[in-house]
Amino acid sequence: MALFIKGEAVLSGEAQFNIPSYTECFIAENLLRKFIEQHSIALSKELSEAIAKWRGREETSKGIANISYEIRQNNNDLQYLDMDGLANLVDKPETPEKQAGIARSAKVYKPVRDAVCRTSLLTNNAKQQLSTEFLNIQARLRKLLDKREV
Repeated sequence: MALFIKGEAVLSGEAQFNIPSYTECFIAENLLRKFIEQHSIALSKELSEAIAKWRGREETSKGIANISYEIRQNNNDLQYLDMDGLANLVDKPETPEKQAGIARSAKVYKPVRDAVCRTSLLTNNAKQQLSTEFLNIQARLRKLLDKREV
């Protein structure tokens, strides 16, 4: 029993280390969803097809698990898009190597986001990179909002 308690303490500390990173992922992606909703940005055909695929996979998984209730509080299409899909809708530069854009941040963000969302313990460098991209996404959204208000 003592080993389990010590192991639990270690895992609890690791979870506390990762929680801010998970929170940043949650906020960044949902900020983009809110932006898309508020500005009525239309989905492309490709994104609509991807959403249909993910909805289908979720329904299959729910059937296998014998889950008949809704698992998402908000079940709109945007909930099925990943950071790449969201970022490309909001801010995809024409010449990515020369222009700022959230789609560029999404490329850096993705591998670290995938690790934290799969409950892997992040390295300090990965956690710092994710935080930096989160700050960049927030700042870029502010610029986009400022442009729309002019």
